[in-house]
Formats: sequence, structure tokens, C-alpha cells
Amino acid sequence: MIRRVLAVYSLLVAALALAACGAPDRHPRPPAHRSTAPAKTPPRPTAGPPIALGQSARLLDTVNATVYDFRQPSVTGGPSAGPAGYTWASADVQVCTLDSAKQTVTVDWKTWGLHYADNSLAVAAEANNDAFPRPEYPFTSRTLPAGTCVRGWITFSAPGGQRPTTIDYTPHGADAPLDRPGERGPVRFVDTYAGKPQKECCNAVPRSVNPFASRPAAVG
Repeated sequence: MIRRVLAVYSLLVAALALAACGAPDRHPRPPAHRSTAPAKTPPRPTAGPPIALGQSARLLDTVNATVYDFRQPSVTGGPSAGPAGYTWASADVQVCTLDSAKQTVTVDWKTWGLHYADNSLAVAAEANNDAFPRPEYPFTSRTLPAGTCVRGWITFSAPGGQRPTTIDYTPHGADAPLDRPGERGPVRFVDTYAGKPQKECCNAVPRSVNPFASRPAAVG
């Protein structure tokens, strides 16, 4: 009799254990919440120190840019430079497409500008004129093949009582300030002779340039 009672008791315990395992949890635990850190936005690069006239800057691993000279005023007997107090200013610039360039390079006056201490900008002239300094940098857009350079004057409508702090070059497709070689533009050139007496400008410059002359060697 005792053995039968123990057997029945054992069966009841086993049944209760199985029922407990199979019964649904009336108070399920909420799934663990995994927090995802927000993606960090890379800091916008800031422009590095301006580059002196005559020095070259490499941009986007595609082009080398140089500003050789800046003159203000630069036009005599030409059209009006704009509102009262404005005058014409001109920069002698060069852009070379690297032999290794994988991007198409387009050059024109729109990629250059004058930057002032109050962060205002002076853009290149909207219309060309025979009175502007020669030889000219391409006024309208042109493709510059790999291994070639273009050099010439660009003329700007500028406030007569001010000198720009830098001459800025922003290649087409570049929209962030240049910080290190290979980053995006603009690259800024500074006239180290600002405030000193100006030389005669600009057609008298003893230089004959083929605007699309090929370079004899790769630009580094």
C-alpha cells in the first residue's frame, strides 16, 4: 500500500513539473533594448593658411592651381566696373590638370573670386571686353585635358577702396574649404605685396603664352 501511494505521488510531482515547464509565462520580460549611438558627422574642414602668389596648390588629386600676380586697378578706358566706387581688378592665374587625373576638369572665370576681410566676395566680370588684360584665362567653360595647363588674366568688378584678403579658387564640383592636399576647395591665395606700389598692368607683361600649352613634365 505504501509503495502504491509513493508511486502515485511521484507521478503527480512529475505531471506538475511538466505542466510548469509547458505553461506560458503570464508576465513575459520585455526584450532588451539596444541603444545605437547616433552616427557622427565628420567635421567640416576649414581652410588652411593662404598660399603666397607664385606658389602652387594641389586640389582633389586632379589639378594644380597658381596665382602669379594681382593688379588693382587693372583696366584703363574700358567699360564701367559697376556701381560708383568700383574698379576693375585682375589676377594672373594658372591651372594644370595632372597626368594622373581621373576626373574631367573644366576651367572658366566662374571658379575664381576675390575674398575680403568682411567675408564679402567679388566675382569675375559677367561680360568680356577687349579692354581687359591679355592673355586671358578662358572666359567660358572649356575642358582641360590631362597633362595640360592654362594660364591667363581674369578680371573682377571690385570695390575700389579695398584690397581682397585672398584670391579664391573653387574647382567645379568642389564645395568645402581646402585643408590638406587632396581635399576639396576653395584654395586661397594671398597677395604678399598688397599695399605696395602697383606696377603697370597688364598688357605690358613680357610674356607670350599659349593658353592650352602642354606641360613638359608632370605636375607634382
